[in-house]
Amino acid sequence: MENLGIDIKLLIAQMINFGLFFFIIKKFVTKPFLNFVEDEKNKEAEKARLIEKITKQEEEYAKKERDLQMRIKKEMEKALLAAKNDAKLVKEEMINEAKSEAAVIRENAKKEIIEDKEKLYSEIKSKIAELSLVVVKQSLSDVLDDSTKRKISEKLIDKLGKTVKLYEN
Repeated sequence: MENLGIDIKLLIAQMINFGLFFFIIKKFVTKPFLNFVEDEKNKEAEKARLIEKITKQEEEYAKKERDLQMRIKKEMEKALLAAKNDAKLVKEEMINEAKSEAAVIRENAKKEIIEDKEKLYSEIKSKIAELSLVVVKQSLSDVLDDSTKRKISEKLIDKLGKTVKLYEN
């Protein structure tokens, strides 16, 4: 084999070197590398599982949020309806109070008008009486004596009082 250029000692040394190299690579490089690759696969699987879990949670939260928004919307509609009804009741109460106050004001105004009317009639009566006395005094002062003047004045006042009562109503 030496004629062929093959040295057996060198071949055996190379085989031993290759065996040692193979053993060292297998023990110190391939096992850690395979463990690293396996860990990376596990991490990728865990990552995919976590992403799926997060996606499900996001969908659940989105659904809960929609449900919550629907509930809030319904409650707001109920509250708005209740507020409208309360406002309507308050409005009706205010209208009724205003009507009753208006009725009281009208009654008071009627009473004041009646009082003013009676006061005016009494003032007119007294003015007419004074005027008639003045007229009688001036017209009859020269012709009649005092006792006759008094009798005439009393009769005029009596007649005037009766006629005013007839026209009051």
